[in-house]
Amino acid sequence: MDEKYNVILADPPWHFRTWSRKGEGKSAIRHYSVMDLKAIQEYPVEGYAADDCALFMWITWPMIFEAEAVMHEWGFKYSGLAWEWIKFNPATGKYAFGPGYGTRKNCEPCLLGRRGKPKLKSRSVRDFILAPRREHSRKPDEQYGRIEAMFDGPYLEIFARQTREGWDAIGDETEKFK
Repeated sequence: MDEKYNVILADPPWHFRTWSRKGEGKSAIRHYSVMDLKAIQEYPVEGYAADDCALFMWITWPMIFEAEAVMHEWGFKYSGLAWEWIKFNPATGKYAFGPGYGTRKNCEPCLLGRRGKPKLKSRSVRDFILAPRREHSRKPDEQYGRIEAMFDGPYLEIFARQTREGWDAIGDETEKFK
């Protein structure tokens, strides 16, 4: 791919330590290939980025302090929280929760990074998504419309698990969720 992208969406396959066998059974490593921090930092994201580019990066709470270093290695500066996904159980309508280190986690954050000065089209996008929990690591489709409302493309999703019209996708599992 020689194209440079104004927007990059990333959901890195974070590897992090779990504290119990039970937690291990729910972790990412059970569902797909994960990458250690160094491998994620070395992923060639900067080569896909336009001079003025927005980065939306999903993280897990155990990796919150490493996320800024990853952005820096990819050529971006941390800009803040894009949004948090507040998950609910689609069968019951009750808030979902997963494992946690102290408290049980429900929200999954997506951070915003910037390279250069990407032009923001809309400031009306809210900082939370209330959407049902789906398959492991499958993010809410609402994210795409939000990103498209905020910034013009071209758009690239890396570590993608599905394809979307108007977006290019790179990943080991781009056809996982059709």
